[in-house]
Amino acid sequence: RQRSRYQRCPRPQRRGAQRFDTRAIFHSRQPFLASGRRRLLQLEEAKDVRRAYDGEASLYYNHSGGQTMAQSAALLNAAKLFSADDAALLKRHLQALVQVEFLTIPLYLTAVYSFTEAALNYSPDGGNTNPLYAAQQEVLSVAVQEMLHLQLASNMCNSFGVTPEIPVLNVSPGQVITVPHLEPTPGTPFTTTIGNLPDVIGALIAIEKPATGGFAQPNNQVIYQSIADLYYATLTLLNRYMRAYANVAPGEDPHFQPNHLQVNYATFASTYPQIPTIATRTDVGTVANAITDQGEGGLVASKAGGLFQSSPTEGEVLQQFQPVAGSRFARWGAITHYQRFLDVQTTINNVSGTTVGPSASSPAVPGAQLPMFYLADGLPSPDLPSWAPTAEVLQQSASTIWSYLTDAMQQGFGQGTLGPNSGQTTTTPGFNDAMLAFKYITPMLWQWGCVVGYEYQPGVTGQQAQAAMDASDPLSLFHWDATTANLRAQWAAAGIELNACQGLNECSSRGWGGIATAKGNGACATADLHTCGGNNDCSSQGGCGFLSSVQGGGLLNPSDQWIPSENVGNGTGGCQTPVGPLQVFDRTGATSINAQTGEAWTPEAKAALIAL
Repeated sequence: RQRSRYQRCPRPQRRGAQRFDTRAIFHSRQPFLASGRRRLLQLEEAKDVRRAYDGEASLYYNHSGGQTMAQSAALLNAAKLFSADDAALLKRHLQALVQVEFLTIPLYLTAVYSFTEAALNYSPDGGNTNPLYAAQQEVLSVAVQEMLHLQLASNMCNSFGVTPEIPVLNVSPGQVITVPHLEPTPGTPFTTTIGNLPDVIGALIAIEKPATGGFAQPNNQVIYQSIADLYYATLTLLNRYMRAYANVAPGEDPHFQPNHLQVNYATFASTYPQIPTIATRTDVGTVANAITDQGEGGLVASKAGGLFQSSPTEGEVLQQFQPVAGSRFARWGAITHYQRFLDVQTTINNVSGTTVGPSASSPAVPGAQLPMFYLADGLPSPDLPSWAPTAEVLQQSASTIWSYLTDAMQQGFGQGTLGPNSGQTTTTPGFNDAMLAFKYITPMLWQWGCVVGYEYQPGVTGQQAQAAMDASDPLSLFHWDATTANLRAQWAAAGIELNACQGLNECSSRGWGGIATAKGNGACATADLHTCGGNNDCSSQGGCGFLSSVQGGGLLNPSDQWIPSENVGNGTGGCQTPVGPLQVFDRTGATSINAQTGEAWTPEAKAALIAL
């Protein structure tokens, strides 16, 4: 109707006419957007009408179609339906999502690595199943998806012009922490601790628990009884925005910024190909839907309606939000976080024969009379490696690396530049290196009888993070030391392609000692880059194992080191990443290739390996 009206009256009358204030419409939308309700219609004298129209409006106004005027009317209507107050409230909710998702990561990861070696190796049926190992991996699958959710929440923030703020976490071992924005009991902040799985399983379930009864509407305090309520309120605001701006072109939308500072980190892109970065408003709905579906299931999305949809079966995840078949955690992809934690709780209760919860003691592994979980009791565990640094060194390293990670996330998500950068082109740790460090530091601290702390230190440099990783990993089991990192950086700068064994162990004849000469049994100790990501689950495939051992803790015979067929245990495959410094093949020493392979496998080399 507006368009046809303006087509009939392409120019205002000379006298007695009403007109749009073209200065407000065409010069800047910001003043009326700031208030959301500023009037755009004014009465002016006829002599001003022609001057305004000819001098200003002609620069913008489409005389034949009147589209800009219609768009202005659409903007006015949208601003009424979705006010400036609504926009500010949505932005606060998006920021709250980042804060909650971030906190779950250290909370969940600390619990993941509290299982003892006896628990992980426990099998009630002679090795056919390992229920406690499966339970640990199920909790880890949630922690990894929370990292995905942090990325998605940050992308939503950026798409609405909000710089995601990564919280500065200062949690010393054993300290009580407050989960932001959640009050299961109204008026009482939700608190928990960084602890072992029995200590926090109740909190994990409470965080992910779907709302019961009706959902709360958005509130200015951004405080809700559950994370489901928080997401429902956010989806409600997003729906309000979507309806209001449905007829406004993206280029005219004052709130939405497509393709703005989006991150699609590492394997998330290939593991979740149907969860996009945000290029359209529809993508906003898909991304928000993915988080709620994976976390709490279909209740939130189905109640919110609009763009949001979910599985008709409660507790299940829509196919498009599940990891692709064959990926590491695909077996749990159809199950919500809430249901996974319930499954884990049931498993440990059944195996232990009792209800497991916070306790000063740990349930025993059946038949072994060994603890199922590490305790923060200050007593070293038999699982502690003989080479492990002191608890003090590990804790200081953890805080340094955590600080480096926090700053990397703030910069990466804030600028849309977060990438793995795993030491291939730099001489300081990449984000992936630093994140991987907690897979090893956290259990070693548990084995000292200590729980890891996350104490932020401002201004940590890459060199300081490198030194912390060197101190916590003297054998370079999970990081590149400075020498190796420098060598890799030199090769990258020279444009030399790095060798990757792809975890399939097909780099024949390249192993130390010339012991692997046929395709398929190559000992990839000479590989520069490994792609199994440090998961070390590629049983019987790897030749890259560092100090391979046999049952009982002894080293394999040195002449058998790195032979793939010896790495047959789950979790002991040889695809260790990165390569230890004594396994680096110096491709620049062309005249000494033989000395680095077959002819180097001398008694002295064997003695050096055993000594290491």
